[in-house]
Order: sequence, then C-alpha cells, then structure tokens
Amino acid sequence: MAFALRQRVNLPRSGEGRATQTGRTDIFWGRGQGFRIVTTQPASERVHLQTLVENERELGALSALIGRIYECALDPGQWDDTLSELVAALSPPDWDVVLLQWERQSPPGCRFVGATSLIPMAREIYRTTFAGRHPWSRRMWPLPVGRVIETDEIMPRSEILESEFFQKFLSTWNLQIAIGVILDRQGPERLGLFMPGPPGYPIDGLKRGIRLLAPHIQRAIRISRALGEANLRAEAAQTAMNTAPNAVATLTPGLNVMTSNEKMLELVEAGWASICASSFAFTDRKAQQQLIELAAAAPPSSSAFRVSGPDGGDLAVLGARLTTQAADTLAGRIEGAGVILTIGIGGGAPLIAINRLAAWFGLTPAEARLAAELSAGRALEDCAARRNVSMNAVRFLLKGIYRKTSVGSQAQLIAQIRNLPLH
Repeated sequence: MAFALRQRVNLPRSGEGRATQTGRTDIFWGRGQGFRIVTTQPASERVHLQTLVENERELGALSALIGRIYECALDPGQWDDTLSELVAALSPPDWDVVLLQWERQSPPGCRFVGATSLIPMAREIYRTTFAGRHPWSRRMWPLPVGRVIETDEIMPRSEILESEFFQKFLSTWNLQIAIGVILDRQGPERLGLFMPGPPGYPIDGLKRGIRLLAPHIQRAIRISRALGEANLRAEAAQTAMNTAPNAVATLTPGLNVMTSNEKMLELVEAGWASICASSFAFTDRKAQQQLIELAAAAPPSSSAFRVSGPDGGDLAVLGARLTTQAADTLAGRIEGAGVILTIGIGGGAPLIAINRLAAWFGLTPAEARLAAELSAGRALEDCAARRNVSMNAVRFLLKGIYRKTSVGSQAQLIAQIRNLPLH
C-alpha cells in the first residue's frame, strides 16, 4: 500500500516566474534551475501530510517484516533475527525484548521459537522458573487466539509488580507492562508473542503493528509445522525404501523421478538405466518401451517384464500404474507419482503372486503355482501331495519351468525367483 499526492500543474512555455498556484502549494519553474516547490499549507494540513508519509514508511516496514516472517516458515532458525527487525521497525526506546514461545501451565514450562535481547542464561531462567507460572501467563491463558492486549487492560499493574516474576527477573530492566497475543493452541500448549517494556512510552503504534503481523505469524507457524510433518513422512518413506531388498523408484506419468532408493541409483551407476534431468529411462530399449506403455495405460494397471543389463544378465521388473495425485500451489500445479517400479536384485523374497510369475516367465498357471511353492521352501513331494498327483506329473511341470526360466536345477530356480521384486 502506498500514498501519493498529485496536483495538476500548468507551466508557461518559456521564461521564468510563478507557474501556478494550486491549493496552497506554489510551484516555481526557472530556466536551467528546474522546479521549486514551496508549501504554504496551514499547520493542520502539514501535520496530515506528515502523517501520510509516516504511515507509508510504517507500511513499508510492515511489508518487509511480513516477508521475513514467511521466510521463517521455511527456515525457523531465522526467528531471532526477524524478531530483532520487528523491534527495530516498530518498538519505542527500551522496548527491545520479544519472546515467541510455546508455553504450558501443567506442568509449567515452555519451548522457545525465537527471542531477542534475551541471553541464553535468561531464557533458561525463564523456562525453568517462570514459564507458565507468572501473572501475565495466567491472565492471558484463557484469552481467544488473535486478540492483542496490553497487560494493563486485563489486570492491575500492582499484580505484576508484587510478583516474584517482576521482583527477581523483570525489575532489572523495569519491565512493568507488556503487549501480548495468543497465536495458536496445540494440546496443553499455547503459542504466545510477548513484548515487555518499561512504562512511559507511546506504544499505540507497536500494538497496531502487532495486530497486523499476528495473523501472518500464525500462518507461518502452521506452514512450518506442515512442512516439518511432510519432511518427516518423506524421510520415513525414504528410509523404508532404502531398507527394501530391491531397487525401487516412483515416477511421474512423464517418467520423471520423484523418489528412488539407493539400490536403484546403484543400478543406474551400473548402466541398467539412466536419469537425465530427472527423467528415468532403461538402457534396454524393449524394457523402456514396456515402461512407456505402462505409464500411458489407464490406472490402475500393472506390468511385469524383464530388463537386460550391460553385462548380459537380466532382472525382473514389476511396474504399477497408479492414479496420479496432484497439488495446487502458488507456483502452479505439482504432479505426483503415477508409476512405481520395483526391480528384483535381492536375495530373499516371500511367496510371489502366481500371476506375476506367469507374466515374467510365460508360465502356465499350474507351473507358476508350483514355482511359487518351491520358492517358499516347500519340498517337491509336498507339492505333489497337495495336488494329489504323482511325482512324475510334478516333475513334468518342473521341466517346463526349467526351460522357460532358463535354469537347470531346483536350486537355480529358487535363486532366480528370489531375485524378483517383493510385492
């Protein structure tokens, strides 16, 4: 917001002298001298003009503070500096202490978000001795969120002057009154902004500034909390992915990488795939084409295929096409994951879904069921008994499995299946 004063001026074409008199402001123009403006307003109007200028400066300072407040949502370590700037912009002399803190009454205590002009030892004394116990805290506790008050409005000043809080802590700086506001509530805690100061100074401008800034501090704290929770969830998901026995990646429908675990990055370094400008691609063209078709498929759908590597070996791939989630932000719409890839490189897998085995190796349903049971540790004899068929019939199925999976023994078959992705 800005103020501007405009007056219409009619200038002579040449020469010197008074150009015009509009209102009570004389505007003079002289060749080679430029313009001179002489104000002849009454004192009351000059005071009004001065007020407008001061208001413009105050709004400029508030605008800068609001920007810093939202930067604190991204970097909470900036709160101390931002509170110092608040003091510099709005506070009268000797009003240089600000406390932004979560405080509780049972058990008494607090945790600082930020503070200024309060050394670490003073913060610790306040936290362990006075937080949640002093008269200002008790009086402000039931107030509604967002109401900015001066402590003299809600309690007699004698109550604070007679308290241990003043006599053993505040009296050193003669801090007898305070401006405060409850910004948020979370369980037994209240987030409050307190600015104590000595009496005898005009503080209406400070109160007005706090009223304007309080909603922005509220939003910044909530944004910071949401970002922190999202980061924790992302870190937990990444940790889970890194502990998986297989290579895992989530991709957008355009095949840009959203997340990937360390095993997937190892495959990329080994030449199985590439990630260029966040775009994922298999080096095996056939596998890449199957991935492109999966990404283009209508969700939900899945695909099981194999990818060849630079050393001539191959690995099983399980891909799933999910409904793509998206989020609208001030920077535009953000597209989430739409494809999940799992590549089997681990050494131990549970019973694999029969239809997945059939897709990977081209097995019949009976062959896939037998292969899954063997990989789960069942003996060939048990498999025959469960089917109520002879051993010759089971061996016949097993030979077909060996041929299709390119192995020559039951041990090789189990090892092959255990290299498949977990489901």
